[in-house]
Formats: sequence, structure tokens, C-alpha cells
Amino acid sequence: MREEVIRIVEAYIDAVRNNDIDAIPIHSDVVFESPIRNIRGVANFRKGMEEFFPILKSIEVLHLTADDDTCAAVLKVDTSFGLIPFVEFFQIADGQIVSIRAYYDPRPILEGMSRMLAS
Repeated sequence: MREEVIRIVEAYIDAVRNNDIDAIPIHSDVVFESPIRNIRGVANFRKGMEEFFPILKSIEVLHLTADDDTCAAVLKVDTSFGLIPFVEFFQIADGQIVSIRAYYDPRPILEGMSRMLAS
């Protein structure tokens, strides 16, 4: 089970890196929670990813650890607004991601978005 969970999370990370929403193994009722927003459902998740892709430069995986149907990913996410340390906690069911909790300092993104909107 552990290897399968890590494979699913790696597929998610690769899909995000490649701006490929269709390659994300996501459940239709996915729940995504972060310091900036909470998202429910695959349509809203897709919209949120489409908004995130333009600011994403790269993702470096520092550590993945899985147990049963959960995985924690420690990441360095390089964005247009700078490098942001991330921790994401995934819940997997039947080969799909059912929930993601993202932990990071939202200030660089919020400040960067404010600057973009002001120009």
C-alpha cells in the first residue's frame, strides 16, 4: 500500500510540474485546504490549479513519507514570487487523491498577487 500511495503522490507532483490537470489522479469529490483557500470538488480544484500554474516555476521534492492511505510531501515550490517551502498531506482512496492539506507561508503569494493586480 505504501508504494502505491507514494506513486500516486508522485504522479500528482509530476502533473502539477507539467501543468497537466488531466494527469492528476484526483477524486471527483476532492477537498483541498490551504492557508489561502479551501476547495471542494474536481471542477473547483481544476480552476484553482489553472490559476496556480502561471506562477509555478518548479517543484523540488525533499521528502515523501507514506503510511497506509496517507502521504506527507515536503517540497520546495519555486514561484514567480520566490521559493516557498511547502508541506502537503494527502489522503488516498481507491487510487485517487481524496484530500490535500497544504501548509506554507502564504505571504509571498498574497503580496505578489497584490502587486500584479495593482499594475
